[in-house]
Amino acid sequence: MRIVLEQISPYFTKTALKPVGQVLGSQMMGKALGFAVSIILVRELSKGDYAIYTVLLTIQGMLLPLSNSALFIGFKKIGGEIWNDTARMSSLIKTARQIAPFIIGLAFLLVGGYAAYILIEQEISIGRIAWFLLCLLLIVIPEVQTAFLRTAMLLQKEVGSVEISELVGHIVRFVGIIGILLFLDIDYIIAVIFLITSISSWSSFFYVKRKGDQLGLLGGSRVNPDYKKVLIYYIKNNWHNSAFFAFKGQVSIFLLGVFGTTESLAEIGALARFALLFTIISALFRSIYAPAFARTANGARLKKMYVASLLVSLVICGIVILAVALFPNLFLWILGSGYEDLSFELFLMIIGGSIGFLIGIVHNMNLNKGWIKFTPLLEIPTDIGGILLGIFLFDITTLSGVLYMGILSGSLNLILYLSNSIAGLREYNSQN
Repeated sequence: MRIVLEQISPYFTKTALKPVGQVLGSQMMGKALGFAVSIILVRELSKGDYAIYTVLLTIQGMLLPLSNSALFIGFKKIGGEIWNDTARMSSLIKTARQIAPFIIGLAFLLVGGYAAYILIEQEISIGRIAWFLLCLLLIVIPEVQTAFLRTAMLLQKEVGSVEISELVGHIVRFVGIIGILLFLDIDYIIAVIFLITSISSWSSFFYVKRKGDQLGLLGGSRVNPDYKKVLIYYIKNNWHNSAFFAFKGQVSIFLLGVFGTTESLAEIGALARFALLFTIISALFRSIYAPAFARTANGARLKKMYVASLLVSLVICGIVILAVALFPNLFLWILGSGYEDLSFELFLMIIGGSIGFLIGIVHNMNLNKGWIKFTPLLEIPTDIGGILLGIFLFDITTLSGVLYMGILSGSLNLILYLSNSIAGLREYNSQN
């Protein structure tokens, strides 16, 4: 506890509390809007329609990390070293934005084929599938470009601008979807929902682009060949892992989509809405703690910051798990009567969500320092081994079986990322 207090105490100054308050306020409002929309959709859509919505959210969740994950390892590593030089940061952004369209195109080709297969399995027409894929592409393009600017702004402590840009997207999506549900009676409501989501993504992009211009991050800097070399190095060494990670992270939906029932698809999508319980803390870490971690050059302080983040994360997970175990009916009441018999599945979902939350914290710190020693060689074998073992041990045609498999696979992943951290900390201490 002393280590945790030592690391969080610098944030309880008048100056430091401002960005913390900005993140908490924005995230609470944004997630409240997102959660409200999610619950309304769970209640208003039939299980069949919500199953399709779940599949599309899954595909979107695959496209985003596949389009930027490997590139962002190099981007964050370089950015953590040049964060206080606006001209060099501008050059890094321009270099990354030159490479990004090729990564997005390749990601879309891979995921598009997978998406079409799953949607055909759900008996969706070719015309609707084409519309869904177009909307998803229009969501991913601005999201990737926005991510570069947001990362640069966070490193330069422009937390408020980043949080407002996210809030703009949440508000546009909330107003648009609620307006459609309340005032219009139209067919193919899901197609319209994803069109609105793409509009919200572009709204966030235009806002953050304007702020980037004001900060000098989108000036006339040239593409830097040295930066480009580093970015391509990380892409070559990690894109295959990013690709597998994107598909592996959605394996539960794939298995239920192929071997399970439409009802199970809807149920896992509805229960996944409670993952928002972790997102506010994740955003606070990503916006405040991770940039500070990236800027830290002192080995002893770096280790303390790492340990502190893990301890706080474990406490948060324990609180959430206990709350769900004691009051499952309260959580399920929020989803509506169609999901009231899923107490045990909800508990498993929260266990898996807690592991995913810890993975996100550890992986984020690793990415900010370029600690990936074991990932290139071991991540895919570890993931495949976890999935195959889960398929062998559990009944993957059921929701609980798929959730058990996710817990097993996530646990193995967490061990791998912790190993990366240990190796990275040792190497960092030996070099500094």
